[in-house]
Amino acid sequence: MKRQLWIACGAGALCVGLVGCASSGYHERRGAAAGATAGAIIGGIIGHQSGEEGEGAAIGAAAGAMIGREAGRAKDEADYRTESERDVDRAVDYGDLMTDAEKERVRARADKDIIVDWSAYLTPDEKRKLMDRAGSSVGG
Repeated sequence: MKRQLWIACGAGALCVGLVGCASSGYHERRGAAAGATAGAIIGGIIGHQSGEEGEGAAIGAAAGAMIGREAGRAKDEADYRTESERDVDRAVDYGDLMTDAEKERVRARADKDIIVDWSAYLTPDEKRKLMDRAGSSVGG
């Protein structure tokens, strides 16, 4: 039974690691982690009824991670397009605040070679970090 629990935990960690890549958004990563955790618990409970709690937990973790990731991705996409932020974004050129490496990551995530309006592809957290970094470099 302990062996099955370790297998389930390992499978859950692998699922979270695979879906939580650097190019994903904040909600996408959190959704994958929460989904994998909930899926592993539910899968373990269901698997326990048939004597295969480790297998059930592993399958549940994988399914939960995928479902949670997609739900989080939808939230991230909604955040990208929040209209109230667009008003503020028009006054800020985020491209000027970003490093070349940050621009490459955003281009890869957006699957675009040329981006004119960077704000459309940045999460609110990324925007805050850029503004904080710009503020600290001006004031300090």
